[in-house]
Amino acid sequence: MREYRLALATVAATFVLLVAGGLVHATGSSLACPDWPLCYGQFFPRMVGGVLFEHGHRLLALAVAVLAATLAVLVFRARRDRAARGLAVLAVALVVIQAVLGGLTVIFRLPTAISSAHLATSMAFFSTLIVLAHRLRPARQAAPPSGPRGLVGLAALATYLQLVLGALVRHTGAGLACNTAIPLCDGGRLWPAGGPAQLHMIHRLWGAGLAVLVLAAAWGPLRAALRRGDRGRAALALAAPVLVAAQIALGLLTVVTYISVPVVTAHLAAGALLLADLLTLWLALGAAPGPAPAAGPARALAARPA
Repeated sequence: MREYRLALATVAATFVLLVAGGLVHATGSSLACPDWPLCYGQFFPRMVGGVLFEHGHRLLALAVAVLAATLAVLVFRARRDRAARGLAVLAVALVVIQAVLGGLTVIFRLPTAISSAHLATSMAFFSTLIVLAHRLRPARQAAPPSGPRGLVGLAALATYLQLVLGALVRHTGAGLACNTAIPLCDGGRLWPAGGPAQLHMIHRLWGAGLAVLVLAAAWGPLRAALRRGDRGRAALALAAPVLVAAQIALGLLTVVTYISVPVVTAHLAAGALLLADLLTLWLALGAAPGPAPAAGPARALAARPA
């Protein structure tokens, strides 16, 4: 049970870390600390201006890394489930890769490929933690299937790819490549001539397609869950279209507000929540979590027949 609670705490801390990372870029603080892993050669520099966002993000990332490592230790001590152990190891590996990519981003002065890979890895780490938390849930009676699952998984994958596309848009400076024209690009074109504008429009078009996919994916599980009175799955299914609508609205506001810091940060946060919701729904529609924690010697002796 301890490892399950720690997994949930790590998921929550990682979401905060994702939002903090979005603030670093949105506030132009990515190179506020010219060195890495320290900031101006200090572990605790003066936390003002861009340093507050950049080094604060690093300290939060360190805390998340410690949580992930502690979680892995607990899983190996309390669980014999190979899948749970594998997910715990994967989470630690991903958080290490994420830290290295974050350092390379600073050392090589914000290269697009590395900066985008940093976000892609962070979302993969976030997703791994969600799957691991589901695996570590306390044993309970499994609910019957509640609607088709394949489309939900496809929508989760499409959301992940949309988040990576969004990172490419941000790190290539393509956020205003279409000026403030909506829904078409500047000049009323669906497919503009310029490379950054094309990347921007791919992001928009993918978002529109994702909205349709999410609606289709959520409809079946929502109907089935409502018929069965399964409030948990119904809430997850209902949240998906709400989040994708919020994501689209925030994306449009990002453009018309000239990439306002609160709006673009909320746009990233809504995308991460949509990914988490779809992944959780996909897991909830599948098989029950893995086996319960391994019984200790005292519990094993008590369980033996007289």
